[in-house]
Amino acid sequence: MKVKAKEKDGIVKVKVLAKHQNIGPEEAEKKKKEANFITTVVGKVGGKVVYEMNGSGFMSKNPLFKFKFKGKKGDELEVTWTDLKGESKTKKAKIK
Repeated sequence: MKVKAKEKDGIVKVKVLAKHQNIGPEEAEKKKKEANFITTVVGKVGGKVVYEMNGSGFMSKNPLFKFKFKGKKGDELEVTWTDLKGESKTKKAKIK
């Protein structure tokens, strides 16, 4: 997972590239594989949730998420995604 966070005029713009196959139910049936996709993405700064998203099986492989929130340079952003199987990845990045 790659995370970039930049602050300008008190607004932090974030880009998250999540590396995941994201196989939805229909695609899994065609490929004879088990469905598995990102179900939640959570962004936190100082323990406070600044972004939360619930996903479905209709996302692309290796999705790119973009979001904004009020913040400042130097803070640490923590982004975590969880998939259908319960596996999760967490990445931290300093806000520049």
